[in-house]
Amino acid sequence: MKKAIVGLFVLAIAFPLAAQDAALNSMSLNGATGLYVVPTGRIAYPNADMGLNGGYHTNFFKPILSDKTEVNHLLQVNFSFLRMIELSGTFDIQPDGAPMGEDPNDFMIGAKFQLPFGGMPIAIGANYQSHNYSDDLYDYTAFQIYVAVTYRSEFFGWPADTTLVVGHTFIEDESHSNIDFGMGFDLILFPTVTGNFIHFLLDFANFSYSDGPWGAGAWTRGVLNTGLRFDLSQIPALERFTFAVDVFLADAFDSAKDGGGRSFGIGICFGSRL
Repeated sequence: MKKAIVGLFVLAIAFPLAAQDAALNSMSLNGATGLYVVPTGRIAYPNADMGLNGGYHTNFFKPILSDKTEVNHLLQVNFSFLRMIELSGTFDIQPDGAPMGEDPNDFMIGAKFQLPFGGMPIAIGANYQSHNYSDDLYDYTAFQIYVAVTYRSEFFGWPADTTLVVGHTFIEDESHSNIDFGMGFDLILFPTVTGNFIHFLLDFANFSYSDGPWGAGAWTRGVLNTGLRFDLSQIPALERFTFAVDVFLADAFDSAKDGGGRSFGIGICFGSRL
């Protein structure tokens, strides 16, 4: 894990060169514009008066003391307006008993404000999380605030985005709260061959997409997620839309044996400016 953190810092500081637009403003797992768990400094449609995205993601994960792999269902939406504000919402439908209780479904509501500066996109964001909201015994809430900075770069001549996030999570009825840190990297693979179609994504954080995630748990050593994001809006017939497909590993450095943290995920995001 230490090697992963060092590697991300190297990527963040070694390639701050101007590049073509590498941005693919798709969804993170909690509905905010971003990578997997790390939000970016952008809203989904910073160049349009309004825009709307919808998404679906799922994680295939074998919980501890279980003999089968189970899945969750993340139903997501985000709406951006005024070229600087984004509102998002997500329902996390988890299998019964995970992470606790017989009705462990969560919902999250988020907001992000992209500062009206030129150059590097910088956003201030917050999200409210209601966990196990239908279970009177295990329900609780969490609230996260953060600042995200994204800058364009090049990695061996390939366009890339690097994101840094610093924030704070407040958890109901707990005497402590978490200082959050995350880094993310979005690299366009083989741009001269495939255009901007294939993105390699990697993010690392000491927080997940929520305080009670399915699969992508960050409670002990942090969570590293990596995978591919396919930008189908590069197809001429879809160029007016946001259309992305995700294939990824969540908590990739953890063990999947005996209910470890690693899970496999897929997802889709579709939307358009209005």
